[in-house]
Amino acid sequence: MESRFDAFYSSAIDHHSISGTSLVITFLGDYLCHSGGGIWMGSLIKFMESLSFNQRFVRSSVFRLKQDGWLDVKKQGRKSYYFMTPERFDEVRAANRKIYSVESASWNGKWNLVHIPSSTLLDAKVHGKTLSRLGFGVLDKGVYIQADQGQLDAMDIDAINQAFPNAHVFQHADMAGLTQRDMQSFIYTTWELQRIQDDYQAFCQMFNPVWQQLKDMPTEELNPEDCFKLRLLLIHFYRRIIIKDPLLPGELLPEDWPGGVAQSLAMNLYKKIHLSARNYVTEYGETIVGPVPLPASDYYARFGGLTAS
Repeated sequence: MESRFDAFYSSAIDHHSISGTSLVITFLGDYLCHSGGGIWMGSLIKFMESLSFNQRFVRSSVFRLKQDGWLDVKKQGRKSYYFMTPERFDEVRAANRKIYSVESASWNGKWNLVHIPSSTLLDAKVHGKTLSRLGFGVLDKGVYIQADQGQLDAMDIDAINQAFPNAHVFQHADMAGLTQRDMQSFIYTTWELQRIQDDYQAFCQMFNPVWQQLKDMPTEELNPEDCFKLRLLLIHFYRRIIIKDPLLPGELLPEDWPGGVAQSLAMNLYKKIHLSARNYVTEYGETIVGPVPLPASDYYARFGGLTAS
């Protein structure tokens, strides 16, 4: 059956690089993180085929995720059910807190630093990628910096020390001597903000036409399959950006920073379509215990609060 969004789907899939493994993780994290976490391979194939990804694409993606420690499999008869491993489940839950949060922490003007001695340039790139998940940027070889918004707690420090046993963590440090212009250059270089800014702008250009079509449409006229596909693509593309965004305080960002506009767009679209999309997955998805269960209560806290019915 034709959809008013067919051109959008084709453009999103044909003109943007979509990783199969990343798309499967998006699906599991967005739809199943609060609903048991597992899915039958046949259901996963059906859902992905709705976006024109074939069975081979899905099976090879799931195989790679299993090889990389993302997924476990449980068999029941001839059926295979896939679940995120406990370690990866925790990682996805942490990412979800960043994706769906609408709260912004205040900045005390201080900085946190991590020093990892004897780091090579290659080490610095690997360490920087790990620490970037906590909002750190690369200050220099072996030195990483984070705007102190009260987010670096004892659990994070323990995780840093476990990952890098020789690391030194400094908290609540001052920075002096930078003009506002110098600070802007420092921020953009340290966190590679230009690429994130460009990605946010492209995201808004991609999804704003969808929102314009949907915003005034009565809920009962929403097509559940379209809602499923739109929600999956929405979170897939938004997730790719926001997990790289250090979420710096507003005082450090330019006035025209597009992150807030992108967040509002994602939030509005998600709130509009989440329920029809959720019902679609509940109706057509199968888990090892039967139909996909309704999500737990904390699911409804996403984006500041979702309707349950």
